[in-house]
Parts: sequence; C-alpha cells; structure tokens
Amino acid sequence: MPVLESCWSPCIWSSDVKSGSKAVAMYTIALSVVLITFISYQMAGGDSTQLWNPLFEADVRVSLQVFGSIFIIILLLLAIFSVLMVIGLNIWMRGFILPWLMTFGLIIVFQLIFGLWLIGGYYIYLEATFAAFLDFLWMAYNVYCWLCVFSQYQIILEMQSPNIEILIDY
Repeated sequence: MPVLESCWSPCIWSSDVKSGSKAVAMYTIALSVVLITFISYQMAGGDSTQLWNPLFEADVRVSLQVFGSIFIIILLLLAIFSVLMVIGLNIWMRGFILPWLMTFGLIIVFQLIFGLWLIGGYYIYLEATFAAFLDFLWMAYNVYCWLCVFSQYQIILEMQSPNIEILIDY
C-alpha cells in the first residue's frame, strides 16, 4: 500500500505519483545544478561567511576544498540518480529508483543535522534560529518529495510481486 496516492505540493501538482516522481527528479536536477554552482563559487574564493552556510566554518584553503568537493560529488551523483530514476519509472524498474532514495535520504538527514547544529551552536543569534527554521521547512518539503518517490517505488513493488495462488489441496 503506497504512502501517497498523488503528489500535491506548492511546487509540484500531479494527480499520480508517477508524474510527481518525474517532477521531483527535475527538481532534484535543478537543485543539484544550483548548489554545485554555489559551492564552486565558494571554492574559487567567493564569499562563504554567512552563518546559514554549511561551509561557514571551513578553512578556505583546506577544509572548504575537501568538503566542497565531497558535496559536489554527492550532488553530481544525485543528478545522475535522478536521470536513472526517470528511466526506472518509464520501464518500471524499481532498482533504478533505490540509489535516488538512498542519496536523497542522506541529504535529508544532513539537513536535519545541520538545522540542529545551527540551533545548538548559534541559538543566541536570531538569524541562526530563523535559518534553522527555514532549513526545517525545506527539509519537510524534501521529505514529502521523498515520500512521493517512495510511494511510486511501493506501487512498482506491488505490481511486480508474484501473486501465486495454490489451488490444489495437499
């Protein structure tokens, strides 16, 4: 039984989770491109001094380059897995959806930890608390997108499950 039957959110309106999952894949690709561009700008010497930035306390010469590269690799993989997810949705291959589910789940966990870090480390600053609140709102939207794709995964799983009925009594 799928968690969601349709995908209705402020950005994605779809009457079924299959087309909603395709829209989530496009959202994920766009998100990856924007974040890769932003991280590349910071790694090239751009401003990374905002408190809400996950690379805020990173050293520009060493740790920003290392963690920025890790983020870029994860986001590139997420974009590739989004394309694989669309292929898997079109050919009803649930194995192509799993890498996206795991990677996007990892990003959701990172968002949770980052929001808690903002609150725990900088709770005396109102802008940090507000940034954590916005991070949690964005995380909630990402959880909804993840549930949309997971629901389509459940539908494909149910359709591919063997329904064997034994008619002979022993």
